[in-house]
Amino acid sequence: MRPLVNEVVDLLRQALQAKLAAYERVFGQQQAQLDADPDWQRLSDTQRAELASRHHLLALPNMELGTVEQLQDALNENDLDHWVAKTEALPSRFDAARHAAVQLLKPSAVSVTLPRRTLNNEAELGAWLAEVEQLLTQQLQRGPVTL
Repeated sequence: MRPLVNEVVDLLRQALQAKLAAYERVFGQQQAQLDADPDWQRLSDTQRAELASRHHLLALPNMELGTVEQLQDALNENDLDHWVAKTEALPSRFDAARHAAVQLLKPSAVSVTLPRRTLNNEAELGAWLAEVEQLLTQQLQRGPVTL
């Protein structure tokens, strides 16, 4: 019976480590994009830290998973599905932080959502680009635009 328990524990540990690695990968990608954003760069360190905290953009703490108890504690705190949800939420959180940075720097900026489409050919692409250009041109007449 003990070998079976050990195998289950090892599988759970591997599954959790995979979820944590996915979170860290997406977090790193999103952080790099945010760090490269010109508006984000214009903020002070204090402003960036405040926005990161407000939008829960915190890197993972070091999690010890070596013992059964540590693994159980980690899974009790956040199960595997929760890590999937947390990882999927990262792009939205980083986007919200970027928009908040724009609002700090340019309070009159209007957020514009581009029309969503499935483009099947160049003609559809051209039509979509024309639609987007018209939308953005209209909005720019009112003031700064953020996407």
